[in-house]
Amino acid sequence: MVYIVLDEAQVIYRQGTSSPRHKSTMFWQLVKYVLNNAAYSVRILMFAAYGSGAAYTLLATPVQFDKRMVFTIEELNFSHDEVQEYVSKWFKGIAFLERLSALEAFCANLEELTGGHVGLCATAIHTLNEVYFSRKRSGSDLPSADAWIRMLQSGSLYQANDNELFESLISTRAVWILKTLSTEELDRLERIAYGANPGSDDSIVEQCLQKGILVQTEQRYLFSSPVMWRFFVKMRVGHIVRALDAPKTLPEMVARVMRSIDYNSIRQTLGRSLSSDIPLERTWQMEFYKAAYRCIPSTFVTSADVGALFGSSGFVDFTIHGGDIFWGIELLREASNLVEHIERFSPGGSYFSLKLSDFCLIDFRRVVSIDHVAMERIAADMRDCDKLFVVCYDARVAGVVVFNSAMDVVYRI
Repeated sequence: MVYIVLDEAQVIYRQGTSSPRHKSTMFWQLVKYVLNNAAYSVRILMFAAYGSGAAYTLLATPVQFDKRMVFTIEELNFSHDEVQEYVSKWFKGIAFLERLSALEAFCANLEELTGGHVGLCATAIHTLNEVYFSRKRSGSDLPSADAWIRMLQSGSLYQANDNELFESLISTRAVWILKTLSTEELDRLERIAYGANPGSDDSIVEQCLQKGILVQTEQRYLFSSPVMWRFFVKMRVGHIVRALDAPKTLPEMVARVMRSIDYNSIRQTLGRSLSSDIPLERTWQMEFYKAAYRCIPSTFVTSADVGALFGSSGFVDFTIHGGDIFWGIELLREASNLVEHIERFSPGGSYFSLKLSDFCLIDFRRVVSIDHVAMERIAADMRDCDKLFVVCYDARVAGVVVFNSAMDVVYRI
């Protein structure tokens, strides 16, 4: 049996009905022959990057393949065991992860950071290896196991808030591919991210699945990795004008944001839960993030989904970092798993390792009328958590009222 492995196969695709590029007609004839003759002693494996450049978006394979023969990015991702094997073989700091618990924690953070994407795993390890060699050259002490893990948790490699790890990951072709989408396509992708029924957006869904931007679950489409989602959010808010002055406290920050949210966008969004017509959590996340970005100066660093990106076993929706300030904000819908969310910030909880200077939870609840809110239930929840804000809104989002943990109204429309 002869095995042929071809990388960058998109280079020899064809455009329309023209001949395959780079005089590759004979190769595609071989591919077609192998497809039609299972007993032939040749097997061919091709790796292709959809949309890796604008020139490739119009190309297609000269031979049609059964969908069962084509693997998507999700099927090619590392498994948990493969992540651990890759780290053990290629991470230069592996000697500092000799404790099984340290190795498992490191690998779990890496897997959560990258979604198991092979290229992103390789880039993350390569970037950490550069830190290792830099320390060796300078004669500095090499990082401990905890320090290596903190690099994944904080995203900082050489100094606080340098964002070097994130910058390395978004520079990869796997993530930078988002740049090949037009503004209209990004708008459509945002609707899909909100959980809207694809409907008329079938073409962008198929395109994003092929490019590895999205993966499909049983119920919806998701971004293929936390890094991909965060870069998408960054692209969507990059044009927003920032505030000149910073809020002094997290409650002040929340009040600013609630006044600045584009409720009209939420009214018009297609991102609704099909069963209840309640705007999905991603809808609130995106609009909250845009408003938060608008309400703080450029000297503050805002991060989306920092938990998944930087090491805690779950998603804390936002962090805001500037000077001694390191705030975490978690968004909820309809008090879903409220107690569990509260516990995540407690000692031993999955967010505790982030070492936040303050945090809050903001729960969005739909009510029949903001003039008839079930205050008893809200008061009971406030007693469980003095960091809780509750946002009540009606079905048309025409009325909105925001309560703080003292049951004071901090905003109302």
